[in-house]
Amino acid sequence: MRTSRWLFLVWALLGCSAAASDSEGISPEASELANPALSVTVLGSGQAEAGGQVWQYHLLRLQEAGKAPAYAQWFPPRNPGIWPTMMLTRPYDGITWTGEGVDQKWALRGPGIHPDDSEPHHHAGSSAIAFSISSPEFITAESFFYLFHDFGVLNVFGRFYAGGDIQNDRDDMHAGLRFLAQTPGVDRSRIGILGGSWGGFEALYAAADAPAEVRPKVGVALFPLSDFARQYDYLTSVVPSRVADPVLRGQYTTFFEPYRRRIDATTGGPPGTPGADYSRWTREHLAPKLTTPFLVIHEDWDTLVPVEQTQTLASLVGPRMTPLSLLHLNAPDWNTRGLDHGLLVGQYGHSVNTVTLGHLLTTLGGPSQVLFVPFVQDNLVNWLWEVRVLQYYGRDMSAVAPLLRELADPRVGLFELTTGGVVLGAEWVALAVNALWGTQYTAANIRESLSAGLPP
Repeated sequence: MRTSRWLFLVWALLGCSAAASDSEGISPEASELANPALSVTVLGSGQAEAGGQVWQYHLLRLQEAGKAPAYAQWFPPRNPGIWPTMMLTRPYDGITWTGEGVDQKWALRGPGIHPDDSEPHHHAGSSAIAFSISSPEFITAESFFYLFHDFGVLNVFGRFYAGGDIQNDRDDMHAGLRFLAQTPGVDRSRIGILGGSWGGFEALYAAADAPAEVRPKVGVALFPLSDFARQYDYLTSVVPSRVADPVLRGQYTTFFEPYRRRIDATTGGPPGTPGADYSRWTREHLAPKLTTPFLVIHEDWDTLVPVEQTQTLASLVGPRMTPLSLLHLNAPDWNTRGLDHGLLVGQYGHSVNTVTLGHLLTTLGGPSQVLFVPFVQDNLVNWLWEVRVLQYYGRDMSAVAPLLRELADPRVGLFELTTGGVVLGAEWVALAVNALWGTQYTAANIRESLSAGLPP
């Protein structure tokens, strides 16, 4: 489902140099790099500025035999040797550089709400979809905090607007991992993957499908759809049972209609339809294949993807999955709730970014590498106060302590986005925990103390 994009670098203005250049690991003149599993076409190369630095990128067509091409923007590691790499799943970004007619058509339409008429099963009663264009410079900005730490970054585009089905999305992400399997400069033992909402589905299934040599070391999925059969049940049974307002029910139907068409195109129809096959699209299929450790963040007031999807998947995956729930003390009024991933996701979005980046950078970064994690102090304090209150009322907040331990890693400096100041992560975490829980920890012992969980 569409969710607002996060610009990790809010303090930098972007610039661009369109000059093409050679790259480490990809030579522009070698437009077809053959591999039994994948061919790579370099469609263009350029540079973009973010954070006062210039970053080189390459625009790629990735072609696996018998499948539709996938497209990606690749930032090779800028230093010699092998480096950690992040793969970011991007289902909705409009791109204009593929050379395909469908991208040209949507680029001419421009940002806005348009008929979903590139999807093969579009018809007169189909819902429209939102479209926006993400330039290479925009993608550079969203990749910045990984680039700043000398990571390689691969953004893989799902191009929801171009039609297709959920198998095509799964294939796109698989092509991205195949690319990392053959590309110089990638430390294949330190690959991370991140996606949110529909991109969270893409991240989970990509990790499950990953070739053994590029199985991600760590993954983060934000409010992901993971079970398509249960999502159908949610739309056809759960929503009607709890939403009495016919106008709001109609909004659910309109919003999800484009998604249902893409699901049906792969599975053959709703669950129970003669010939429909969901055997590769449920938690029972996904869980045993998911060997990558995942942090999954989900809110209990999510109306797009019910939090139960994450809760039940985590129960099957076991300790490899860490579910962090954003919780309310009270139950929602489903007849007044809008269609979104939850109020807390918006309210504490900065804090979600902080714990997400802290988790990924500390897992993938070098043993002595200085790691800068962005945060907004007031936002993080307010969220931790909510955690403290929820803990007081007996809610399970055990997933928070390990994430705070990561922010207190001796390699971490917390970068305050609103002031530009930097504080040692261990010092800040100790001060925050002491202020909220009434403890007397220090930067020297906060990580050991949190290894037993949050203070009582």
